[in-house]
Amino acid sequence: MRKSVLTACIGGLVLSAFQASAYTVNVNSSIPITTEVVPQLSTANATLGSILSTGQQIGGAISSGNDKIAAMIQQSTENMQQYTTYAQKAQNLETARRSYTVPETICSESASGQASQIARQAGAKQASLSKGGGVSNSSIKKALSSKPDAPEKDQFTTADIHRKYCTQEDADAWGSMCNGVSDLPGGDKQIRSLLGGAGAEDKVPDLTFTQEQTDAAMMYLKNSSRRSVGRALKKGEVKTDSGLQYIGMMTEHDAIQSAAEQPQLAMVAASQPNEATKDVLAETLQTPSSKAWYDQNVSAEAKRTGTMSLREFESFEVNRRYANTDYLTDLQEMDGDNLMRESIRVQSLQNTLLLGIKQQLQENAILSGQQLSLSSAQYYEPRLAQKLQQATAGATR
Repeated sequence: MRKSVLTACIGGLVLSAFQASAYTVNVNSSIPITTEVVPQLSTANATLGSILSTGQQIGGAISSGNDKIAAMIQQSTENMQQYTTYAQKAQNLETARRSYTVPETICSESASGQASQIARQAGAKQASLSKGGGVSNSSIKKALSSKPDAPEKDQFTTADIHRKYCTQEDADAWGSMCNGVSDLPGGDKQIRSLLGGAGAEDKVPDLTFTQEQTDAAMMYLKNSSRRSVGRALKKGEVKTDSGLQYIGMMTEHDAIQSAAEQPQLAMVAASQPNEATKDVLAETLQTPSSKAWYDQNVSAEAKRTGTMSLREFESFEVNRRYANTDYLTDLQEMDGDNLMRESIRVQSLQNTLLLGIKQQLQENAILSGQQLSLSSAQYYEPRLAQKLQQATAGATR
């Protein structure tokens, strides 16, 4: 009962207090909400709208970027396909070019095919040279083409011809016996007349001889390998038995002498201007690298005549490749890998070495032939002299 009364009293007191501070309330609106909260919410809504718009723009940009990337990828793929197609076409064209295009060096490459014809023409000149053909000096021509005289008379002929080939030492020692110092000093007695052509001591070797160099080389051959060991018999002397024996011995000597002089004769023939090289050179020199080597290295006689000797042609064929820097440019322009190029260079070097060996063998053959001729003369000369006396005595009876 006490609790009920107390509660009622407290409730009454509370109600009395609220009634004392109460004021009028508008239940349809709220001023704090309107003045404080609503403006903030409007600002937030505007910000959110701006964020949404920005997000939409970013999304649109990303979408547009993806489209551009996709377009670029597609374009790149198309470009790659076009490039691959073009590269394949270019490769096919290059393959066709390599297979069917005639190289610029084809003219020079065809030169080697004429070597055998050139060699045949050089060989055909040997018989003529042996009898004085192709020699312009009348004294030398007569010495080569005439029957042998007595050794003493042959020596007079040799001395008379030597007037044309006196060296400075000869002129100083013999005076008027010489016609002064020759333009071809020692041409009739020095082996370089065969190897590189007669001329001044400091001249470069010539592989294609001039007419004067040919005359000197043939006189050197006469002096070194065709010395007289006895004169030719007269008609009356031939009819005796001793005369017939003399002819037989002379024939045997001539056979040995022919072998002795053959290496020299072959070299002189191979040093003559060869008409078979004319057309070949006209084609070969269309290649710039070959023309460059030709201008710098070939002999003056080859340039003058437009032809080469067999010896110079062989040297030209080897050295225009290996000993020619311009040829290296040709190699770079040719097809094939570096191994093939190196193989060509090595082969060219081998050709150069083989050519040098060939020249050395020719020189050795010349020396061997001269030794053979000396041995023949030592054997036959006293015997021929004895038979000559017998033949002469028989003819006078």
